[in-house]
Amino acid sequence: MKKTFISALILTALFTVTGCEDKEAKATIAQQTQTIAQLTEENTQLRAEKEKAEKIIPAIIAQNDVIFDKEETIKYPKPVKEDEYAPVEGKIHYSVSTLKTNIEWLDKLLLEEISKNADGKPRSREQLIADYQKAYDEAKKEMLEFPISGVDETLDLAFSHQRGKLAVFLVNYYSYEGGVHGVGGYYYLNIDLETKKLLSFDDVFKPNQQAKLKELLWERYTRYGEVKDEEAFTSKDAFEVTDNFYLDHDGIHFVYNVYEIASYADGPQELVIEWWNASALLKPEFLQKQYYPVSSNTAE
Repeated sequence: MKKTFISALILTALFTVTGCEDKEAKATIAQQTQTIAQLTEENTQLRAEKEKAEKIIPAIIAQNDVIFDKEETIKYPKPVKEDEYAPVEGKIHYSVSTLKTNIEWLDKLLLEEISKNADGKPRSREQLIADYQKAYDEAKKEMLEFPISGVDETLDLAFSHQRGKLAVFLVNYYSYEGGVHGVGGYYYLNIDLETKKLLSFDDVFKPNQQAKLKELLWERYTRYGEVKDEEAFTSKDAFEVTDNFYLDHDGIHFVYNVYEIASYADGPQELVIEWWNASALLKPEFLQKQYYPVSSNTAE
């Protein structure tokens, strides 16, 4: 009987202890569950705030970022023959620079664009420096062997303008290897700050619009018939629609560098197709972006 009673007491004590432990465990679990819920809510709020902040398009602040810039004046020895002409000195200059902005991913994209080699592959900053140094050394060696008035290879980037999520930059280039003058030009980069991508020709225009675009551009090139076709620097058959363009408040600017549709003396040419005149040629996806107000009243 005593054994049975003692056993009952022990079991009762065990159940009591176990019950207390269960209550404490349940309380701990409940507290931890509440903490996890709070942390999850805070994390969700932080993620939402981050996403909201990322969607805010900042005003671009840009400053010049020199990657490579080297120049010197080379003094040439006097020619052996008195009647032989040779320059007294020659200047050599190699320079490449990009832009440093307040947007990290944009800096990377701009460097990729300005550093592309002949095959269209981007180079690292270090590789770009090495390539320019090699070109500089080779040009200097050649100048010492065959004296000329100078060599200049310049490539730089400039910030043109911004409207909301659209930012426009231009790449300037200049090349001179002696002679009367060098040859330079520029091409534009239209960047969507929301998608973090370059806008290509195919992003803007519907497929198979080359003929219509050519006609519109030719009208502006010949000043609506003021310049006769046979008097133009470039014939209509040879005239092409360029993919060098930029977006602005008055329309789409098509940029032609020297010798493309005009002489060196006339310089680069810009032909503008107004927004209201271009709207029928634009992709619906592009129109939805609303970089600029575009009227649907298209002139024939």
